[in-house]
Amino acid sequence: MAEVDRWYLDYLETVSEQGLADRVAFVFTDGDKGCMARQEMLTHVVLHGSYHRGEIGRILAGIAVSPPLDTYAVHLHRSEPARRLQSERKAGGD
Repeated sequence: MAEVDRWYLDYLETVSEQGLADRVAFVFTDGDKGCMARQEMLTHVVLHGSYHRGEIGRILAGIAVSPPLDTYAVHLHRSEPARRLQSERKAGGD
């Protein structure tokens, strides 16, 4: 993963605005054809996991299953409970 992350960072440091606007033709995994700008492809990569997570949530709601609250904010506050105390102190005027 570190190697892939480095590739993306190196690419973003060197690609031009015009390069990001260039469109690339490709074939989806289902065989259908597509075309996206490089910038759109990068946005897709960044948002890919959240899209699927949202889709899973939609499917679970469709079958009347309530998933646990496991958002990023919930994770931060569970892993660092003092964050809740900081919020209470700020709200209280400390």
